Amino acid sequence: MGDSDDLPGSDSEMVVSRGETYNHAKHGQVEVTGIWKGVENIDKARHTDEKDVVIIRYSAEINGEEVDELTDPLDEFLQSIK
Repeated sequence: MGDSDDLPGSDSEMVVSRGETYNHAKHGQVEVTGIWKGVENIDKARHTDEKDVVIIRYSAEINGEEVDELTDPLDEFLQSIK
């Protein structure tokens, strides 16, 4: 317990990748355009018990217009695409 290799619960198997599309509960089909951990841009993210917040930026079509600056913390994004 406490090792950085320990991953919690069933969400630990869910990986979000930049450039991939997902079915979002609120916005429908969305494309991940960025993944940020602190101030670093990363390519993939996995639910972990790390204290650093991972932010997912994604685009969606809302009312016929593409919106590309939507963001959620990783945990909230994972809940929305289940």
